[in-house]
Amino acid sequence: MIANPVKRYFWLVDTIYRHAPISFKEIAERWEQSALYDKKKLAIRTFHNHREVVEELFHIRIACDERTNKYYIAEEGELAKNGLSSWLLNAFSISNLLAESQSLGSRVQVEEIPSAQHCLTELLAAMRENRRIKVTYQPFVAEAPFELVLQPLFVKLYDRRWYLYANKPSDEKIKLYALDRISAVVELEDKFEFPENFAPEEYTRNAFGVAIYDEVPPCTVRIRARAGLAAYLRTLPLHHSQREVETTNRYADFEYFVAPTQEFYLRLMSYGWQIEVLSPEKVRASIHWKLMQAAVIYDKELRNEDDDK
Repeated sequence: MIANPVKRYFWLVDTIYRHAPISFKEIAERWEQSALYDKKKLAIRTFHNHREVVEELFHIRIACDERTNKYYIAEEGELAKNGLSSWLLNAFSISNLLAESQSLGSRVQVEEIPSAQHCLTELLAAMRENRRIKVTYQPFVAEAPFELVLQPLFVKLYDRRWYLYANKPSDEKIKLYALDRISAVVELEDKFEFPENFAPEEYTRNAFGVAIYDEVPPCTVRIRARAGLAAYLRTLPLHHSQREVETTNRYADFEYFVAPTQEFYLRLMSYGWQIEVLSPEKVRASIHWKLMQAAVIYDKELRNEDDDK
């Protein structure tokens, strides 16, 4: 098996997704023509192992039609409605297409994701068997790395970084760890019980980005976006809870049910004058204060420039 089996899972799902119904013989032939081919033929045992891993990790079932002995993605229509599964199918397809399009060189440009993918592979393996891990972690605020024993619950990709949500054997509180701050992962023999009735998608539902704070509860935030930005937000919503509640020729008002964390404020501020927070007053006042602080910095620069003239 090649060093990064995740790419093989991507390839397998995408191949069946695009060419179904497809026989194992056809899959094996396409494997030998893929950019991942490592001069080793695809064995039927390896194929079935990959099917099991894809279903366990990504909840995408590769089914077989016993009448024709051909494979397809089960419940494909339902997967398209599920945000995570739909994203995974697209990610698998894009990953495979990029691998097969290397001859195009600089004509295909993508954002670099600096998170350590070798850590992701090992984390997925540990998550599959609910095994504890020992990680060497170097946060930005610490001078030296330290070791932690964690129970990996789930991972999330956001803003070009992979994050791990995990708790400790002696502490049920879930904490966040950036994969690019993890330098080593060791899978331990000890297993843990995945929390009963715990649903990662529900845990992060009201979050913006990745950070979740008990002291920052979600609330309904209403913003006003200028016409140009409004069109952009309609096609690429800020958050899954986005609702357009008022529309005019000059602007549109949107509402979100979200925890107003630092990540949320930074995103709103990135739109500058094109956006205005209408309510609640606490969020509006916080945005106003942050913008005023930014203005102070620029005012100082302008004053210094005037002094130099």
